[in-house]
Amino acid sequence: MPGENFKVVFFLGKGGVGKTTCAAAFALGASTAKKTLVVSLDPAHNLGDVFGMRLGDVPKRVADNLYAIEVDFEKMISRHLKSLTDKIKDIYGHLRVLNLDRYVDVLRHSPGIEEYATLDKIMEILKSNVENREYDIIVFDTPPTGLTLRIMALPSISAIWVEKLMKLREAILDRRRIIEEFTGEKTRAVIKGKEFEVPSDKEEDPIYKELVRMKKEIDFINSIIRDSKVSMTVLVVNPEALPIFEAKRALEFLSKLGINVQYVIVNKVFEIRETATLPKELSTKLAQEKEALRLINDYFKDKVVIKIPLLYEEPKGLDKLTSLSKYMNRLVNDVVA
Repeated sequence: MPGENFKVVFFLGKGGVGKTTCAAAFALGASTAKKTLVVSLDPAHNLGDVFGMRLGDVPKRVADNLYAIEVDFEKMISRHLKSLTDKIKDIYGHLRVLNLDRYVDVLRHSPGIEEYATLDKIMEILKSNVENREYDIIVFDTPPTGLTLRIMALPSISAIWVEKLMKLREAILDRRRIIEEFTGEKTRAVIKGKEFEVPSDKEEDPIYKELVRMKKEIDFINSIIRDSKVSMTVLVVNPEALPIFEAKRALEFLSKLGINVQYVIVNKVFEIRETATLPKELSTKLAQEKEALRLINDYFKDKVVIKIPLLYEEPKGLDKLTSLSKYMNRLVNDVVA
């Protein structure tokens, strides 16, 4: 199994629930036992702000055994587009008589480019760690829920499409071979007055070989994110109705994809024991929170729920994050075990 020697943890939640802070605190706690890398995939980066230092696109040492990255989105998308461009020009090199650049330019504005570029980055980091075994734990601070779910769904969706395209390509190549056997000549095509020989064998066909490569990458990422012994997704919510409803829908969607969710973190729980002298506004807030916690117990009753209180100070900097990480000891121990 590609990821059997390291663990992968995805922190997922609605924007503003404190997902980045929880991911950073967890990574800091895990780094006391294992070498850990935390990666911010959120376009609105604030992982560096949480750690109190400037981060970039290459791993930076944050503390002993802890490294962090903030992915450069423009660079990531440009690299993804260049990779696509190179593959198209390589596969369809015999069509240089056509203006392929015009079609390639359209890719930048195509739906799903950001999702595919992000998935490529995740695969790049995981494949590098499989090859070099540099980190014991990799933590992904993901974009807001909607974008993250589309990214997580891509391997499953792509697997279906690639398998269908492979069968279709095999059928095309089979027909070419039949024609060659009948005519005794290689299949040729004429484009804009120029004649080209087209392959009829899977081993020679660049399109089929690219589909095989894509299938291997899809199988690789699925073998990691669907393996509960390797990968874990942690949902982060606030004790409010909207983040909880969104997390419930996310859990249902992830379950259909076969992706493991064991923990739910309830961040910023407003804990006050003495309520008799509270102003009406705070009493109302506590009543709403009580109802939200009831929903959490109902929706996530088979998950481990971790409650983190609303802190008096923002948990920024290593000292405060260390204090925050103690609330996640069960999660940390589960992952580092």
